[in-house]
Amino acid sequence: MPAVGIVFIVSLSPFAFPQSNMFLAFLIAIPLVGLGPALLYSMLGAAMPRTGGDYVYVSRVIHPALGFMTNWLFTLTVISFIGDAGYVFPSSALNIFVATIGEMTGNQSLVTNSAWFTTHAGEIVTGTILILGVTILMVLGRAVWNFMKVLFFIVMLGTIVNIIYLLTVSNGTFINTFNNMFASQGVTYQGLINSAVAAGYKTGWTFSGTIGGLVYAMAGLIGFNFAAYSAGEAKSSSKSMPLAIVGSLIIGGILFAAWAFGIYHAFGYDFFSATNYLANCGCSSVVLPIPVSVNSLFTILQQNPILEILGALAFGLAWIWLTPTDFIPVVRNMFAWSFDRVGPEQLADVNPRFGSPVKAILLTAGLGELLLILFIYTNFGVAFANTTILLNLVFFITSFAGILFPYRAKAVFEQSPGWVKAKVGNIPVITLVGIFSAIVQSILVYGSFTNAFIGGAPASYPIAVGLAVGGLVIFYVAKAYRKSKGIDLNLVFKEIPPE
Repeated sequence: MPAVGIVFIVSLSPFAFPQSNMFLAFLIAIPLVGLGPALLYSMLGAAMPRTGGDYVYVSRVIHPALGFMTNWLFTLTVISFIGDAGYVFPSSALNIFVATIGEMTGNQSLVTNSAWFTTHAGEIVTGTILILGVTILMVLGRAVWNFMKVLFFIVMLGTIVNIIYLLTVSNGTFINTFNNMFASQGVTYQGLINSAVAAGYKTGWTFSGTIGGLVYAMAGLIGFNFAAYSAGEAKSSSKSMPLAIVGSLIIGGILFAAWAFGIYHAFGYDFFSATNYLANCGCSSVVLPIPVSVNSLFTILQQNPILEILGALAFGLAWIWLTPTDFIPVVRNMFAWSFDRVGPEQLADVNPRFGSPVKAILLTAGLGELLLILFIYTNFGVAFANTTILLNLVFFITSFAGILFPYRAKAVFEQSPGWVKAKVGNIPVITLVGIFSAIVQSILVYGSFTNAFIGGAPASYPIAVGLAVGGLVIFYVAKAYRKSKGIDLNLVFKEIPPE
């Protein structure tokens, strides 16, 4: 969802990837991800339209244990997103929205009280309400889809309005307004840039810096694959999978790029980058007069209160929209594990009253709430500090499933839609796509490990390894248990799950 991702990616990139131009980085990332992992997931989803996505692909093509471990890591990572949404929504979205309303209406009480959402109490109360509300919607079944449709329309409208608004703002007007507003504090537009330079910031962007920023741009496009985990519920998967996966990637990527361009246009590349560098580097004593988020900078202009409020609202609602989006693949993956007898059968139970897997939903909510509490009150967040690395490893392994698919699952391959089993000479197209995807993902994995900002939490590495090993242990314990009950999981994984 651009409203969420762009704020963090463009704001953190000046420190994480110095001299990167994220507008260009997104334009380059779209074809790389689109022709690599996104196209691969589309092809595998069309060939094996089953709930579970890469769990099904890897377990049936490469090995069941690897398939479960891969999907286990992905599922845990997405559960962490649920906890993180509850944590970030109040402190980085709701507080800004309330403060924006206060600024626009001249209500200083709202501006002052908005700080409550950044306290531990504000985060735990608001985050819990968010998770609880989404849980109720998920349990009600169809209600969550209707809710998401309405919210998606509002968020996308706000996103597009924000982009248009940014493109119509004069940088000169912003500079004059900023200088007049903070002149009494001795803070100027150029003065902040100079302070950042003194702290180590390098002005301007370079092509080499932008190439480094590709790691972040590609990571921002993650989410294209979510449709694959519900592929078993899709109609005409041969057509719907590429439309949902590749189509959403292209649209999202273009919106990301347009928003980045608009930010640089309105606020100036060096001002926006320099102030965010100061906010994130921890290397300067300069006190910024306001938060340097896009929405906070909007309020300085005060040219169109309605558009500025809509922009802040879109950003806040995007976090609400994202939370059920994270619930869905987690619940579907649990269902797939249970269906294969790797997980408890209860996780596949569909409540007859609500028509939804209530037990899996409640388990997901409980785990998300637990992580929310740990993120707020402990340093446990370091355990998931390298989710980018874990997700890229998942996609890297899935790439090999695509490479081997025509050779290790010949019967399924031959029954696939025509465009999936197409060949270039004697080489299946899906194998070529898998190779390209593996190359893209290897670059991302390398960039994630070697970049100090993304891979800079070595304390999380043992935990990540432990989670991976834990997935293997769970699989083999389940296999031994089922064998004791007369069920051979080896036979289960020889077949594609029924629709």
